[in-house]
Amino acid sequence: MMTFCAATACFVTLPWAAATASGEAIEQLPVRGVIRSINHATLSTNIGAKVSAIDFREGEHFRTGDRLVTFDCRSEQARLAAAQAVSKERSVKVKTARYLQGLKAGSTQEVEIAEAQLEQAQAEVEAITATLEDCVLMAPFDGVVEELHIRENERPSDNSPIITIVDIRSSEIELIVTSNWIRDMVPGRRFNFRIDETGESRIAVISRTAPVVDPTSQTLRVYARFAEAADGVLPGMSGEATFDADWELR
Repeated sequence: MMTFCAATACFVTLPWAAATASGEAIEQLPVRGVIRSINHATLSTNIGAKVSAIDFREGEHFRTGDRLVTFDCRSEQARLAAAQAVSKERSVKVKTARYLQGLKAGSTQEVEIAEAQLEQAQAEVEAITATLEDCVLMAPFDGVVEELHIRENERPSDNSPIITIVDIRSSEIELIVTSNWIRDMVPGRRFNFRIDETGESRIAVISRTAPVVDPTSQTLRVYARFAEAADGVLPGMSGEATFDADWELR
């Protein structure tokens, strides 16, 4: 018997489990796995404004592009208006400097200075405009709110987490197997996955493997998808994968 550990858990394999790499006949090979969401994100912002509205709460579903959290950015909007006014003023100065230069009443240096000041003002407008884009957190994919890290009228610190979202329909299974199974863990191999929380058994298919073997634990990460729609399966659920020795690549 051999015990090996990875970052998430420890597993025990029987001596016959290592025989897969040598092609010996094996009845069944069980291994633990965890269901994870492919689309899972915690959104943050650099805006130091207070939260003015939260459109979705924990457990509520949203669509791509929906507004999740809105910040009170009236001060930034006022800064933008002021910067736009300065940019407009400096644009007029550039036109005046060029006109005077055409009349031989102004120098090239005066035109260049006016143009540089205009570019500076335009850059300030662009910077504030970019900041205002963070005043509303939009949903990057269809999903569900997993956790809110802030409440309305609170003011977050820089880059602090605001909201965690997850797409429960884009799940995959992550397995950690002993590295001497590597030649048998090929994309397309089917196996049975029994979910602990529901007791259901579903067919899954290996989609890819990690590009490296962990040299410390001598393990390999394997990723799989369900062969059919996995209704009722949630990220975080765990279970046992069973690989039959007699399998077909489909």
